[in-house]
Amino acid sequence: MQTPDIWLAGIGAYVPESFSAREAVEQGLYDPDEYELYGWTGAAVAGEMPPPDLAIRAARQAMERSGHTSSDIDLHIHVGTYDQGPDGWSAQHYILLNAIGRDVPSYRVWQACNALIGSAELAASYLMAVPGRTAALVTGADNIGRPDFNRWSYGLQNGVLGDAGSALVLSRRTGFARLLAINTTSLSDAEIYYRGSEELFPPSAAKNIRDRLASVGGDAAEALAELVQRQGDVRTELALRTLDEADIGADQVTRVAHQLTAQERYIEQMLAPIGIDAQRGMRKFGQELGHLTVNDQIVGLNHLVESGQVGPGDHVLVMSHGGGTALTCAVVEITGDWPRSV
Repeated sequence: MQTPDIWLAGIGAYVPESFSAREAVEQGLYDPDEYELYGWTGAAVAGEMPPPDLAIRAARQAMERSGHTSSDIDLHIHVGTYDQGPDGWSAQHYILLNAIGRDVPSYRVWQACNALIGSAELAASYLMAVPGRTAALVTGADNIGRPDFNRWSYGLQNGVLGDAGSALVLSRRTGFARLLAINTTSLSDAEIYYRGSEELFPPSAAKNIRDRLASVGGDAAEALAELVQRQGDVRTELALRTLDEADIGADQVTRVAHQLTAQERYIEQMLAPIGIDAQRGMRKFGQELGHLTVNDQIVGLNHLVESGQVGPGDHVLVMSHGGGTALTCAVVEITGDWPRSV
């Protein structure tokens, strides 16, 4: 989908301090063989800070940078892969109240780790649907530090999860970057890999994804390899289509904001089929943070802009996937610096 006149007005990121992977090994939390194999040096750990508060910090930063006021916001979407608070509670409205303080439509979207970038397409569509709409806020957050879950032994994404909050303000007016194109698709028949053989009711507590893969039947490693291959093929097609809609070639992509990983090979598998060198990825940045669930791409883009690694005239390819079933790709053209007046 081409997105004429949709701008990234502001982005924000709140990433807590990193906890050493080596120390996690010493404490018996992280398998020493996986530590050597995957290359993570740490994971961002938020302690007891609730996910919505992580999102609020990021949202306030994004709003300040955007130059927009709360009266400009016409939509809010909040995303997270894991629990955001008490069952039955409206976390998104808590964030809306404390970050914007204005009552507009506010939704929660779940697409596993694809949710924030996928929701950017929903927000862009919402703004383009009615000429009078001005801006939308998309927030994301997760704190993995629940007592029944070990962030160091997650079954996928090289095995380590970190905590973070991130936010994006999309605008019809102006911004520091243009959203040139964005597309989302699904692999609905892959849902079984995350469901396994578990009954749907009553809902089960958190469980290692490896166990669910193994429960499907056959060899878990082979099942995972098949899922990764299928997901990779679809992601490649989606990225190439989105680059074509943005009217640029792979050689014009300055950097790629993708799922964070500590493995160069993982990035090569994502980028080589598109014709992009892995050096344009973000391995070094991500290896001390862990996979930040829904937040990887915006935290990564925030880092690229803040550190001056991209600037006016540069293009960033944003690649996202989640739950084996949801994928989104977007192309962003950096046009200026933040904050901007509107």
